[in-house]
Amino acid sequence: MDPLSVAGLGLGALSLAFQLFAGCIKGFVLLSTAQHIGKDSSTLVCMLNLQEIQLTEWARRACLLSVPHELDRRLNGAIVQAVLKELESLLLDTEKLKSRYNLGFQAASFSATASCPPVSPSGGILDLAISDETRRDVLFKARLIQNRNTLPQRLRWATVDKSKFEEYVDQIRMFVQELWRLLDPLRQDEMVTGLQQVLSHVVGMSHKLEELNALKDTLENSSIISGSSSSGSPNAPLASAAAIKAFTLGFGDAAGHVPSAAVSSHIPQLRPDKTAFQLISTEIREFTAIQGNPDMGIAKYEETVVFVERKGLPVHSRSKIMGRVQDLAILLGAPKHPEFRALRCKGIALETSASRIAYVFEMPGSSTFQPPVSLKTYFKGNPSVTDRLKLALRITQSVRYFHMAGWLHKNLRSENIILFSPFSLAHPTLAGFTFSRQDSPSQISEQPSADPQRDIYRHPDAMGEPAESFSVAKDVYALGTILLEIGEWRSLKYLVEQVVDLRKSDIALVQLAKIQPFLLDENAKGGLATLRFRMGDIYAAVTKMMLTGEIPRIFTLGKEEVQGFAPNVLDIAVRELGRCIV
Repeated sequence: MDPLSVAGLGLGALSLAFQLFAGCIKGFVLLSTAQHIGKDSSTLVCMLNLQEIQLTEWARRACLLSVPHELDRRLNGAIVQAVLKELESLLLDTEKLKSRYNLGFQAASFSATASCPPVSPSGGILDLAISDETRRDVLFKARLIQNRNTLPQRLRWATVDKSKFEEYVDQIRMFVQELWRLLDPLRQDEMVTGLQQVLSHVVGMSHKLEELNALKDTLENSSIISGSSSSGSPNAPLASAAAIKAFTLGFGDAAGHVPSAAVSSHIPQLRPDKTAFQLISTEIREFTAIQGNPDMGIAKYEETVVFVERKGLPVHSRSKIMGRVQDLAILLGAPKHPEFRALRCKGIALETSASRIAYVFEMPGSSTFQPPVSLKTYFKGNPSVTDRLKLALRITQSVRYFHMAGWLHKNLRSENIILFSPFSLAHPTLAGFTFSRQDSPSQISEQPSADPQRDIYRHPDAMGEPAESFSVAKDVYALGTILLEIGEWRSLKYLVEQVVDLRKSDIALVQLAKIQPFLLDENAKGGLATLRFRMGDIYAAVTKMMLTGEIPRIFTLGKEEVQGFAPNVLDIAVRELGRCIV
């Protein structure tokens, strides 16, 4: 019997659909764990893993993974079985693999009772998106293994043609997508959201260059589902996050240092090669600050209008933080998906006379010399609830992608949400990255200057001399204050004036510490008192979740989450804000 031949399928009390699905899982296990696939193993196996994840999530929504493992009666059983049979044959027919796709295996025996070690993540971290326990349970109940503690014996690839392998995965994808299309549009959208959630976790959990590059390549060349009611390409920003995280990993290995003086007027192509990075020497002229922020504005650089963010850099501390300044400039100069909503950094300028540096960014759209405005100074007029919901969603998505890519903002507030001409709420830009850093325990945080006007956006634990390192939760808290502002359409300084008088020059930290409990107060005069009335239950609950860091039951009760991947606050916030329609 050849290596992938199917063992006898005793139907018993189980449905034919479940047996066919189990055969598909067996095929995925054997193919993705086979050894000696070649130099492109991470990417090729990652492509297989993604299809297995999608098939398993389809089976969960089709009721095949819950007792009694019978297909949801709302689905066309005959079509489901026909598609699963074709897919099972595609995964297990070795003769077809060899003749059609030039994919072969060395002879190896297969036994349903063979004992072998658990599957290791040979395809990288994406392989962990489905637990061995789930695979074993499916195969055991379908009688494809007789021991829950094992999985089918591993095989060895004999021949692998990369282009043919990709063609083979495309054929698998076609059958999986046919199964998805049999679900109703609502469940399709739920699956897309769930898979985006698990893929975001996978990108966030991965810390190996090879894994991240495999994820990037897979996500760039794979659609979650074509024909779904979801718009756009949900994989593209995830691929971008994986690429930026892989890009960032090069920082630690890059040799060299940033020159202590400007050495060239040329703006180099930014890449994680510190020896190639140079400071801008050409003078930045005609700097015009935006309203309310003297360190941020537009200027002229080589006759081009640019956006500039300045940061104090005393001579005595320059050597300590210049490496991070450089890393951040390189990161901000890397290509990013538009949903990151961040400008591309052209380089950094050292303003010696003023003991500061300036991050120089490309301007979006037209290059007219018209200063942008910050959201903090734009709280005027009466924008619709719909426009404010979309604004909150887009800002939340932006922060989520940066976190996914392994970077903390550390300076979130409405002053750093920028609107460029023609000042549309539909196109916010995230700025103010001057204190940003990698999300790593080994990274030392720079402490922003004490300023009560800005401290009101900070988590209580991030004020003064922090007792612990800055974390994702502190960024999320600051984002919650911005959502509160958007909902009330007023600057936070006016919303907290009952507990903090910002007109005073000296405000104690103990007074600032009263802001969080006040914001969470839903009584008559509390911060959340009128948000539910203005923006609805879901928006108010999302804002409160960000301010507390606790996920309420309303967002988990009855929700089908991808197995093994508990949602985080920003995943849920994006999901729920995206479902708000006004």
